[in-house]
Amino acid sequence: MFNLLRTFMAVYETRSFSLAAEQLFSSQPTVSHHIHQLEHELNVSLFERNKRSATIPTAAADILYEFSTNMLADWDKTKQAMQNTAAAASVELNIGISQSIAVVLFPSLARGLKAAFPFLEFNVAVLNSLQVVKQMEARRLDLGFIEQPLTLKGAVRTTLCADQLVVAGWPTGTWLTREEGSGMRYYTTAYLQEAGITPDHLMTVNNNSMLRALVQNKVGQALLSDRIVPQEVPQQTIGAKFRRHFYLLQNPDVHWPHKQAMVDTIQHLANKAD
Repeated sequence: MFNLLRTFMAVYETRSFSLAAEQLFSSQPTVSHHIHQLEHELNVSLFERNKRSATIPTAAADILYEFSTNMLADWDKTKQAMQNTAAAASVELNIGISQSIAVVLFPSLARGLKAAFPFLEFNVAVLNSLQVVKQMEARRLDLGFIEQPLTLKGAVRTTLCADQLVVAGWPTGTWLTREEGSGMRYYTTAYLQEAGITPDHLMTVNNNSMLRALVQNKVGQALLSDRIVPQEVPQQTIGAKFRRHFYLLQNPDVHWPHKQAMVDTIQHLANKAD
């Protein structure tokens, strides 16, 4: 049946039995036979010829073409899924995530991905956003999650959920920030410049958990995701300009079973977390 439908679609698209035969690497009699078989099976006429011998689809052909397109697309997806299942006994992925995403988003993503794709094995490296991009560029990572709007030539960047930053902590004159190359350093620098703030002291740490602990212990102020500010710590809203986004990076020429389904699931889970 699928061969008959593919022949029908070729005739419908080319409006020619001979061109359809060339396209299918077949003969015109074979194409004609397939069309006659379909017409007999469906008890309808699919094509008419006018005085110039042009092949004109009937109304029935218009309907069948739409159904055939969907049916063959679904069949191709089904075959791909079967092949993926056979190949997917275990898939090991190297994933790089920025530190904020490691705390705010990735735990829920990992839980959802393992439930949907139990054959996945993760090797996760927690880095800053710039380091993730460099590791992606060196092809050491299959997927990268960053919180800074960086780009990588040849890579696909997908916007995931938003994350609101706030000023957290007590105004001691000390500002706490992350190292160069991190998303938090990028946004902290932008905020201090916009607000016209020159800190008395600037303390740089390379770990978000340490940053949060220092804020909690009243060492100073820092920008933090509003999702992880300790309950007892004062926070100040700073507006939509500092509502950043998390991003997914992927190399389009790197493939594994169920890749697109996995990317779609990541987007769905991230949207739920927004």
